Amino acid sequence: MELRQLQYFVAVAEEGTFGRAAERLTIVQSAVSQQVRRLERELGVVLFDRSTRGTRLSTAGARLLPQARAVLAAAERIRHTAADLRDGTDRVLRLGTVQPPDDRLDAALARLAARAPGLRVRLHQGPPAEQLDALRAGRLDAVLLRGVTEHPDLILVPVWRDLTHVALPAGPPTQLLRHLLAAFRSLER
Repeated sequence: MELRQLQYFVAVAEEGTFGRAAERLTIVQSAVSQQVRRLERELGVVLFDRSTRGTRLSTAGARLLPQARAVLAAAERIRHTAADLRDGTDRVLRLGTVQPPDDRLDAALARLAARAPGLRVRLHQGPPAEQLDALRAGRLDAVLLRGVTEHPDLILVPVWRDLTHVALPAGPPTQLLRHLLAAFRSLER
């Protein structure tokens, strides 16, 4: 199985047709179809129900889609980590926020700096959907948001009593993310 095949599978699932997926990926439709069929053969399952009316995820495809997204996000995190290592910036935490920084966030970041000396935090502000997409894609390491209490592809950890959560990629948190969670939680004590 190749990452490219998973990328094509996810693109078709999100776009709803092989043609739109090919446009998004800037390749020809036949290449998308061929790679998805190879993936289906390798996995031994049909990922899409194809008909003259269109393409829909099969039951197997629906069950495998979150895992394919997780694999692609992990690969993207590896690329970002490798780039950070090449650039000597492996001590950078990319934190998405929905709201502008306030006193509580500033205090949490100060505690984080005390727990992880030398760590640089890059804040990225934007709408919740964009932030969560960036997290899933590996462009952010964590997202601080309010009011969202569950998400199918991410781990949401409550940090403050006002329904503020930190969204994390699926899987065990890194040491830096554990420091981040501890810094946020320390403010509620």
